[in-house]
Amino acid sequence: MKKIFFLCFLLSLAVSITQAKVSLITKDITIYPEKDTGKIARIVFNTDTPGAYLFLIKDEKGKIIRGLSTGKIEAGQHYVDWNGKDYADSIVPEGTYNVSIINNISLKIDETFGHKGRIGLETIEIKVSDPEKIICKVPGEIKRVFINDNECYKVDSFEISGPNYTFKDGIVQVNPASGVKKSDTIKIEYYYPCFLEDPWDLDIDANGDIYAIIRWQTETMKNPAGNLIKISSDGNKVIDDFAVKGKIGNFNGRVHLQVVVSDNENRIYICGSHDSGHGTGVFSLKTGAFLYSIGGWFDSSNPKTTYHPAGICLGPENKIYIRGGTGGNVSAYDRTKEKDKGFLYNMPAVKRHSGYPPLVDNYFGPSMESSFPSDSFYITTYGSDICKIKDTGKEFVELYYTGINGAPVGISYDKNTGLIYAALRTLSGKIAVVHDNGFSINEMYIINDPELGPTHTVKQKGNYLYVVEDGIAPGGRILEAMEKSNIKPYGKNRISRYLIDFEQEQQTCSVTVKK
Repeated sequence: MKKIFFLCFLLSLAVSITQAKVSLITKDITIYPEKDTGKIARIVFNTDTPGAYLFLIKDEKGKIIRGLSTGKIEAGQHYVDWNGKDYADSIVPEGTYNVSIINNISLKIDETFGHKGRIGLETIEIKVSDPEKIICKVPGEIKRVFINDNECYKVDSFEISGPNYTFKDGIVQVNPASGVKKSDTIKIEYYYPCFLEDPWDLDIDANGDIYAIIRWQTETMKNPAGNLIKISSDGNKVIDDFAVKGKIGNFNGRVHLQVVVSDNENRIYICGSHDSGHGTGVFSLKTGAFLYSIGGWFDSSNPKTTYHPAGICLGPENKIYIRGGTGGNVSAYDRTKEKDKGFLYNMPAVKRHSGYPPLVDNYFGPSMESSFPSDSFYITTYGSDICKIKDTGKEFVELYYTGINGAPVGISYDKNTGLIYAALRTLSGKIAVVHDNGFSINEMYIINDPELGPTHTVKQKGNYLYVVEDGIAPGGRILEAMEKSNIKPYGKNRISRYLIDFEQEQQTCSVTVKK
């Protein structure tokens, strides 16, 4: 009997981790998926600690074919079954497949990215030693300047100026006439590497470059505006030769905005970018040029209307799925056709688990993600649910769902492992990790980084997990609890990049598949 060790709870950074002991009972086994008997491999194991367990089926080259999960279980004997099929529900070729178990999943800030692993809002504090010589170099765009706790400058335009300091070529010099005294503290809030007020969503291209949606508003603006900004893969600069100095927009910032990058098509899709916030804009991935828009406003009773969409994802055969904000209905469109010319069919939001999108402040957060196979997708709903939906070619059908405490908003799917990462709208930043095993979604782990505020969306790309913290106040009970705990009632206005590390047993048992 082979002994393996498994970390039953995924924690992060300096948090201690409890170790669980797992004993695998199953030895090597042969299955015949196409026959009436012997078509299931049952992998039996014992554990001495409650937890959630993930098994990976890999071929002889080490490629992950399928993930199997238990969900949260008690100590004792348990099992997982494999039917000899891959994620596309196709029987795998004959051969030997190794079964490994996740031994540990670690999450660590990637300090090579941006400024110590993050881009967005940063703070510099200076203790005054000589009021006549207060100079500080700021490597980004200023948001606010404080002298002690008194705010002496706040962004209300894109012109950098203020009565108590000057700013030129990245240098802040405080005016001695402002009354600054020795031992006072000057705090400067700024954005690195560029203006990233209220980041809302993002996607990553094949080169690792970042396409970030922001929603910003100055005090003199009646409504917010939105932009898409292209940032280098290392997080240190804006890609100036894209669109207009690296930026697309302004969009109608009253709407909800989600971005999808498609390298194969050389396209960027942004829901809510056109037609007064109802249309989904299509742009060139190479140049940022606007090409056409999909859906839009046609009439309140017209099924083709995509009313203030709160989410988009791509499907098979040139399909795009667009989710309405108010109402939550999902429409299928041919994404190669403009306006209503590509409308196919829709699903009214009449079911509990595919209803209203998650609400952040007064706006719906990004709430859709493509799945595998490509005729399925995930949505998050207001309150707690992550639901998987299937496109039958004529209509949408709910397959299964799971409820998660913490109000999931944006989600990201890793097709290699079947894991789904979900941003949670909690007091401190938490990420839920669930697993789609092909017939249910199992809650697995909670990632908790105390450095994070309320999270808004996530994006998994290779070994990286990008986490977005917006800059607006959460609503309802979360806001009340934060105020009672003297926690600043809004996100931290930034994007963080973490390294995801999966440590696995080399092999626990093998399954031979025969015809």
